[in-house]
Amino acid sequence: MIQPPFLKEGDKIGICATARWLTLEQWEPAKRILESWGLVPVVMPQVFAQQGQLAGTDQDRIDGLMQCLQNPEIKAVLIARGGYGTVRVVDAIPDEVILESNKWLCGYSDVTILHNRWNNLGMATIHCSMPISFEACTPLALEQLRGALMGHWQNRTWTGESQTWKDATAPLVGGNLSVIYSQLGSSTQLKTDGCFLLLEDVDEMLYHLDRMMQGLLRAGLLDNIKGIVVGGLTQMKDNTPEFGFSTNNPWGLCAEEILIQYAERVKVPIVFGFPAGHWEQNEGVYLGRSLRISRTEKDNQCFTMELV
Repeated sequence: MIQPPFLKEGDKIGICATARWLTLEQWEPAKRILESWGLVPVVMPQVFAQQGQLAGTDQDRIDGLMQCLQNPEIKAVLIARGGYGTVRVVDAIPDEVILESNKWLCGYSDVTILHNRWNNLGMATIHCSMPISFEACTPLALEQLRGALMGHWQNRTWTGESQTWKDATAPLVGGNLSVIYSQLGSSTQLKTDGCFLLLEDVDEMLYHLDRMMQGLLRAGLLDNIKGIVVGGLTQMKDNTPEFGFSTNNPWGLCAEEILIQYAERVKVPIVFGFPAGHWEQNEGVYLGRSLRISRTEKDNQCFTMELV
């Protein structure tokens, strides 16, 4: 796995939008934070362009990402926000540009398709919060992103649930389940052999969570994984009056129970509560690099992720 060089104070970091746009007001808090780290943000103009929900045309967003990748003064690329739209630009970026750029790509959610493409090519990336939500992040989440960018890794520790986890080492890949599912059968379908699979999602129906896991199972993405690492499963919904439906027709299992079923089916361990996803504790973590995940105190379900 190719590991891009770490950043140092004074380095430029490119900000582009592959999906939705930012306003100047939304950008300002992230600008202050990045500058406080000693970095120099270089914002692509299309970040503030507005064409419906998207930050300009597809070509505008392609150009913004390409400029960040091909400008030798820019040392890392941070996507401004997620939403939807990155799938419309991902195939326009040549493999050789990704590999020759040798830069950290950073983001999450809709950016999962870029992580999967980069990781499939052998390039490590950083799954992390984005400028749209910097202001809402916990101080630790931001510090973990700064450390990941600048090579000051701190072990990730969290309290989660797992009845099956066994200490193991493997590369971590994955991201947003909906985006991983949407790539099945495409040229960017995620390669998962021998890896921990990171999954998180937001605002999904429980039956659709099961549908997506069926898709991953049938496509073979669960066949040879080392374990499932689950981050935030936020704002999950069911077919009940509580969520605005006229009839009470619940799926019958909660989100965690659905995922446990699939882990049991392929006989791999699963751990919940990892600090990644659509919540304020979205801590920056490497994708594509080998990590060791161990249970530190069995009684209180405390886990540690170490860089190998």
